[in-house]
Amino acid sequence: MVNIRDIAKKANVSITTVSRVINGHPYVKEDKRERVLAIMEEIGYQINMNAVHLSKGITKRIGVIIPFVSHPYFSQLLSGIYKGAFINKHHLLVMQTNYDNRVEVECLNMLKNREVDGIIIVSCELDQEIIADYKPLDLSYFVENL
Repeated sequence: MVNIRDIAKKANVSITTVSRVINGHPYVKEDKRERVLAIMEEIGYQINMNAVHLSKGITKRIGVIIPFVSHPYFSQLLSGIYKGAFINKHHLLVMQTNYDNRVEVECLNMLKNREVDGIIIVSCELDQEIIADYKPLDLSYFVENL
């Protein structure tokens, strides 16, 4: 698998320059930018989004805990949530729980493990005290990006 080190070596630029090109940083000379982009296209480089998310500390994924996706009420709600997420360039991870506490806790653990940036709970069986334990401590990302 090709990485940015391979591109840097082939383009005769630093790894930092390749990273800046990938991230659209403005302070890259145009000839270097074009050379890096040409090599990326030539070798079929694909950005590793997991690495990007890891470096930025965000996934752009929102989890939605929903008991049943096939129920008309919940599917209509889900449609509205999807539209809002799409407008804000976020992806949804829909988690159907069938009101099973174990599944609901597993979904909340995705927030704790930073697999999602946030969770929307449409309906669940868990006690509010359990849910409160998963409240994020740092809300600055969400406040800045509202």
